[in-house]
Amino acid sequence: MTIDPAAEIRALIDGAELVAPKTVELDDVGLTQREALLRVCDDAVVWHSAEGEPFATVPVGDHTEHLPIVSKAFKNWMLHRLASLFTRGGRPASANENAVREARAAVEAQAMVAGIVQQVSLRVATDQGAIYLDLGTSDWSAVRIEAGGWRKIGRAPVPILRGKRASAFADPNAAADFGPLRRLLSHLDNDTFILLIAWCVGALLPDGPHPILVLGGEQGAGKSTLARLVQRMTDPINGDLLQPPRDDRDLIACAKTNRVLAFDNLSNLSTDLADSLCRLATGSEIGGRALFSDHDLATFSACRPLVINGIPELAARGDLADRSIVLRLPLLPGRMTERDWRAAVEATMPSCMAALLDALSCGLDRLDETPTPDVRMADFARFVVAAEPALPWAPGAFLDAFLRARQQANVTLADGDVVAAAVREFLDDHARVWCGLTSELLKLLNARLGPNTPRPKDWPGNARWLSDRLWRAAPALRSLGIGIEERRTSRGTMVTLSPNPLPDTSAPFASEPCVAADSANGASVAIPSLAKVG
Repeated sequence: MTIDPAAEIRALIDGAELVAPKTVELDDVGLTQREALLRVCDDAVVWHSAEGEPFATVPVGDHTEHLPIVSKAFKNWMLHRLASLFTRGGRPASANENAVREARAAVEAQAMVAGIVQQVSLRVATDQGAIYLDLGTSDWSAVRIEAGGWRKIGRAPVPILRGKRASAFADPNAAADFGPLRRLLSHLDNDTFILLIAWCVGALLPDGPHPILVLGGEQGAGKSTLARLVQRMTDPINGDLLQPPRDDRDLIACAKTNRVLAFDNLSNLSTDLADSLCRLATGSEIGGRALFSDHDLATFSACRPLVINGIPELAARGDLADRSIVLRLPLLPGRMTERDWRAAVEATMPSCMAALLDALSCGLDRLDETPTPDVRMADFARFVVAAEPALPWAPGAFLDAFLRARQQANVTLADGDVVAAAVREFLDDHARVWCGLTSELLKLLNARLGPNTPRPKDWPGNARWLSDRLWRAAPALRSLGIGIEERRTSRGTMVTLSPNPLPDTSAPFASEPCVAADSANGASVAIPSLAKVG
C-alpha cells in the first residue's frame, strides 16, 4: 500500500490534543542534554520545502504549529518541551548552546532525508481546489473556502506558517455586507472604492500575481490610515506599517515573515528596489550573493501583496506602475481621533470579512467560465471579474475602473517622463507618421532643446539609450495616442512614431492587433484593436 508522506503531518494536526506531560529525571534514564533534546524532537514531524528549507510540525498544547528548524521559535519549542518533560535534580531540565546546536543539526538532516516536501505558505494556503485562511487566533483555527461556500474549521489540513507579527482576523460570523465599510470610506469616489476592495480580494488569494497598491495624495489624505485599514482586512498584525527596505536583504527579511507588506512613507525609490518590488509582486526570484561568500547565492522566491504610500513620483518607474493599482486619495473631509477611527474600523470588520470570504467563494465557483481580460495582471483581474456577483457593484464596473486607473497612471507617467514629453511635442509638430533612424531622432530631439539648454539628468546620451527609454515609455505614449515601432536595418535601428487611436476602455477583451502600412515610408504601424469576446 502506498502511503502519502504528508499524511504524517495531517495525522499530527488532526490528533493534536491537550495532554498533561509526565516529567522524567534525566539522571535516572541516563540521557545527555543532546539525547534528551532529540527525544523531545521525536514528537515532531519534519519536512522540507521545495527550496530545501527544513521545517518541523510540532505539538503545542491542543494544536500544532509549523516552524523553520533554523528559527529561534523552534529552539524555544525544544527548550520549553525539554523543561516540560524532563527534570534534573528535581528542577526543569535545560540544555547548553552546544547541545542545542548539535540536536538542531541532527533534526535538520532528518528533515532533508525524510522525503516529505510541503508548500510553504504564510496566512493563506491552497489544497485540492480549496483555499485555507489562518484566522490568526490562539487555537489556530482556519477558514476553508471553496466553490460551494466557506466554513470555519478547527485547523487547516496543510501547513500554514505564522509570522511573529500575525494577529487575528475579525470573526466572520456576521451577515456579509460591504455597506458599513463603504459608509466609513464615503469620501472615496466609486472607482477608488471598487479598486480598493478588488485589491483586498486579490490579496487573499494564495497565488499571485498581486498588483501593488500605491496610495497617493497630499498630506492629510489619510494614506497611512488607509494602508493600515487594508492591512487589517487582509493580514492583521501586531504592530504598525513597515519602514521602507534599504535593499534586497531587507525586503527578503520582510517577505519571509509577513504575508502583506505595507511600507509607509516611501519617499524615494531606487531602480534596483523598484525591480525587486516588481519581482516580489509577480513571484519572481530576488536576492544576490550570500553574506561572507564569494560564490553562494542567497535568493528568495515568493509572491506577496504589497502596499506602498508616500511615493512622490512614479514617472521614472513605468515598469512598477504597470504592475500597480494607483489610488489618488482626496483630502479627508474632517478629523477623527485615532481611538474613534479604530473603533469604527473594528465595527465594520466582521461583516466586511464575511463579504470578502463570500467573494472568494464566488470567484472559485465562476473562475472556469470567466474569460481572461486583456490587461496586465490578468490572473488577478480575471478572479475579481469572476467574483463580481458577490461584490458591491454591477458586473463590468471593476474592469471599467481598472482601465480608467491605468489610463490615468499612463498619462501621469507620460507627463513626468522627459523623453515621452519630448516625443509628444515632436510628433505634434509633425502631425503625421515619422520614420527614421533612432540616432536621427535623438539629434532632432536634442536640436529642439537648443545647444545652450542644460540636458535633464536622465536624458539619453546615445541612440541605444534612447531606444530603451522609448520602449519603457511605450505604454504611456500609447495611452496618449502615440504608437512606437522599431525594426532592424543594415543602417541601424529604424523607429516609427505614429498617431495611434486611443484604446476603447469600455472593451476589456482584446483580439489580435491590426497592422497597417504607412504608404509614405513603408513602415508597419501596430494599431491595437479591442473588441468584446463572447
